Amino acid sequence: MRVVLLILVLVLAPFCAFFLWAWAVKIKQESKIAGTLPSWQDMPMTWLGIAGFACAIVGFIVMFFTQDQGYGGLFAS
Repeated sequence: MRVVLLILVLVLAPFCAFFLWAWAVKIKQESKIAGTLPSWQDMPMTWLGIAGFACAIVGFIVMFFTQDQGYGGLFAS
């Protein structure tokens, strides 16, 4: 049962993420047309850079806890 749930989550997660993104884009376009778009949403490349940097930091933290390099790897076998 656990494996089936894991597979379902891994298959459905990208679809859910896409539909949430499409919904957010629709709302953003409606706000832009109405002229009520907040100024922070008018700079997508900045937010893309911030999100990439945050993902890199999270990746390094995950690698520290899972890789056995002799000093880290708290959860490595």
